[in-house]
Amino acid sequence: MRRMGTIDAQRTAYLDISARITALLSRLGSLSSATSFQATTAASSLPDVLSASSTYGAPAGSYSFVVRALATRHQFVTRGFHDRTAPLPIGTLTIESARARVDRHTGLDELNGHTGVRRGSFKISNDGQEATINLTDALTVGDVLEKINSAGINVHASITGDGLILRDAAGGGGELRVVELDGGRAAEDLGFGPGSHVGYGELQGEQVLYLADTTPISALNDGLGIRHSVAGGDFTISLDGTQIDVDLSDLVQADTRLQRLNHGQGVRLGTIRITSRDGTMRDLDLSAAENINDVISALESAWDDERISVVMTGSRLLIQDNTDVEDLDDEQVSDFTIADVSGFAARDLGIEGSVNGKKVSGGDILHMNTLADVLTAISYATGNEDADGSPLVVAAIGADGRGLTLSSEGSGGGAMTLELPEGSSSQALADLGFVAGIYADATIAGGRILGGIDTVLLKTLNGGAGLVGGLIQIDANGSSAVVDLSGAETLSEIVNLINQAAEDFGLGVDAGYDSTGTRLIIANVDGDGPVAISDVEGDFAASAGLTEVGTVVRGVNLQRQYVSETTLLGDLNAGGGVSHGRFTIQNSDGLAATVNLSSSSYGTLQDVITAINELNIDVEARINDTGDGLLIVDNAGGGGELKIEEDGGTLARDLNILGESQDGLIDGSFEFSLDIGGGETLESLADRIGSETSLADAAVLNDGSGVAPYRLSITAAVSGAAGELIIDDSENDLGISTLSRAQDAQVFFGSGAGGGVLLTSSDNTFEDVIEGVSITVNAVDDNPVTVTVARDFENLVETVSGLVNDYNTAMERISEVGAYDQETEVAGVLLGESTLRAIENRLYDTFTQVFRVGGAFSRLRDLGIKVESGSRLTFDRDKFQEAYETDPEALQQFFTDEDNGMATLMKERIEAITDSEGMIESRTDTLQDQKDLLQNRVDMMNERLDRKRARLLREFQVMEASLATLQMQQSVLANLAALAQQFTLAGYGGR
Repeated sequence: MRRMGTIDAQRTAYLDISARITALLSRLGSLSSATSFQATTAASSLPDVLSASSTYGAPAGSYSFVVRALATRHQFVTRGFHDRTAPLPIGTLTIESARARVDRHTGLDELNGHTGVRRGSFKISNDGQEATINLTDALTVGDVLEKINSAGINVHASITGDGLILRDAAGGGGELRVVELDGGRAAEDLGFGPGSHVGYGELQGEQVLYLADTTPISALNDGLGIRHSVAGGDFTISLDGTQIDVDLSDLVQADTRLQRLNHGQGVRLGTIRITSRDGTMRDLDLSAAENINDVISALESAWDDERISVVMTGSRLLIQDNTDVEDLDDEQVSDFTIADVSGFAARDLGIEGSVNGKKVSGGDILHMNTLADVLTAISYATGNEDADGSPLVVAAIGADGRGLTLSSEGSGGGAMTLELPEGSSSQALADLGFVAGIYADATIAGGRILGGIDTVLLKTLNGGAGLVGGLIQIDANGSSAVVDLSGAETLSEIVNLINQAAEDFGLGVDAGYDSTGTRLIIANVDGDGPVAISDVEGDFAASAGLTEVGTVVRGVNLQRQYVSETTLLGDLNAGGGVSHGRFTIQNSDGLAATVNLSSSSYGTLQDVITAINELNIDVEARINDTGDGLLIVDNAGGGGELKIEEDGGTLARDLNILGESQDGLIDGSFEFSLDIGGGETLESLADRIGSETSLADAAVLNDGSGVAPYRLSITAAVSGAAGELIIDDSENDLGISTLSRAQDAQVFFGSGAGGGVLLTSSDNTFEDVIEGVSITVNAVDDNPVTVTVARDFENLVETVSGLVNDYNTAMERISEVGAYDQETEVAGVLLGESTLRAIENRLYDTFTQVFRVGGAFSRLRDLGIKVESGSRLTFDRDKFQEAYETDPEALQQFFTDEDNGMATLMKERIEAITDSEGMIESRTDTLQDQKDLLQNRVDMMNERLDRKRARLLREFQVMEASLATLQMQQSVLANLAALAQQFTLAGYGGR
């Protein structure tokens, strides 16, 4: 048993050594990664104002920021009420996203074809008065107008058409001059320039809102984009018997012409070289390729054995090398490589690359993001080419910069026919401003698809059904005028035409928008008499709700459409988005099915609509008639009600379609109208706002006043400008006023208010403001905050120092269990163990060997890690830091080189000690075998002893039985003897 105890102690000692050595592997794992050498720290000079963090690879340096504003939520408060449970006035409270406003705020980034405005300063002079206009913190055109109008030089700036105009507000005809400052281009980008711009009494800027190749599709049609077919086949153009099939999808097809690729930049053709995995090469001349099929055919026929296969996947190509390499040694297998020899075909086709495997996954080469993608999709559509390869019909931006044109003039002209394919649900033709039909002219001019500055298109009103201007008559203050609105395309044109007529005919009225920004208002500004508006031709006045007579005529909600099939799910709920998940729809016949939108690949409302319509349960999904949500329609005609229930998430609620239908319809409008009945209180209304809307939360406040202290506070659910709300209490007069406006956080990156770059964020956090560096703003301060990003040397020192300590700990334990104490005459439990000595030698050799990585360092001692006092390591921090600062790349290479790096080689050698087939495992297995052998011998001996004990027990039992018999016989004899003695004493003994 003592020997078995010794073996257990030896195994325990080996396992303890293994654990200590395994700690080395964790350190080496960190040192084998470049992140350990490129980790950074970020320190802020004013962390209470701005805090910072950094990640691997962030560029070292110092960066300056000035915090101008924090992100805030839109917040409202009602007038005071004497009791929190007192009944509220009867009426309707409406809460909606500010995206429904018709007097929208045009951002500076939307100007000049969405290339924006280069912010800076310029000077305006007006007949001797001067002012510097600093646009560094301007975000919208409205911000620019406010800065100019408040400059104090009697200059009034306003919007006219798609540009700005400056006027002498004093009414004089003096010189107006605009001059750039400090070499800037801000005035030029606002339409005044280049250089200086001069006018007298009035200075008209150039058009700054216009279409360009760079205009994103998502900006067209007041942000509704273009609804195109996912499967392709959006519309056809017929020209002199030739049919042109236009496909606006971004799916690569065999007939996709190469000119369409890369945002219309095409492919710079030439020769490419393919190296297969067996090392053979083929050069392919693609200079004659015209479409994707030509490219695929060339690639797949490069070898006779068809080893190359090509798959079109989404907007890219995937190239696979099917070469059989099973009979080749590893060193004989080459990387699968596609490279350009001449030209840039491989690069432009997205297939340039080299992989240690079978597949080259190409990059995206077909896009549908910008107007350039649309134009090239039409100009290079299938069939749209003459004998020379030139387009028969060319799509271009119209001369006014507001719409598109289709022209066949280059091919000799001729009548064109625009058609929608039979069964097509694509709305692309209409969204591009065209109408199906036959056109006799060689050029077709489409309608306006770009909205105006601070206004919207008439066609996006009325839920997307549009409003059409006609002739209206206005009667006010004893005057009358008929106003022709028929040529208007935007709502601001309607307002301007009415105001111009009011001035021309002395009507004394002013047209504008109500406080919610959703309705037109025409007010009598010259008296208190009635204003009467009627339709002379068309129904514009009636449709806009302007036919009521009054001193102030307030129209109806114009229902600007801001939700369409192209709307991103992440943009719903004022930017709060929706959660992916599932919900169940049950139709009026009781038939139910589940909509599964758990995958993140579902990104738009069209994806939701398609998923619902494919259920085939007589339930239809589409955009609702008010253009602000989904509409779910039950077509089953059963006796029950249409129901939508969650299936483990909140997706249906986030889409605002959760619940039971009314008359077979579930309207997911994001305009939340809360009917307030006679029993409604502040408390109950606060609860309803939180539960029945997804845009806001509410609470009851006590302001401490004596008479009416209770107010309802309504706060947007989403912070920043995206969470801006419209709240309309005009029907019940709750006295709602704005407590704080929705605002994004604003930070200057650079020199501050006089310059720098303006950054914005909706939640006070700026992710990757510099690659790998994020900041969080905590307070506004005019003082610059310096963020210093530096390599995290201390973390690296800690890792290397820990490696040295782990080595010393392991070697100390090895020495302890293998030593003999002459004074106490006590031997270590592993004294004389050859395996222990082998482990010790291997560890020592591993940490003292030469690492041939080709850099400035080849041994650990070059980095301040050397052997002292036998096998103990020491770490010289100063020498390590000197090496780090002298050549950080060489230091990183020394540790991380994949073939000969210190961490790689050490890991291999140490794993040979500790892994499942290593030295320690092998020795402990042997010790276990020895223990098992001893245990078997003990078991055999115990078995023999058990048998002997059983035999002796049986013999003892027999002896006991014999003894008992003898004792019984003895007792009988004793009784007989006593009886004999009694006979003798009785006198019988002598007879």
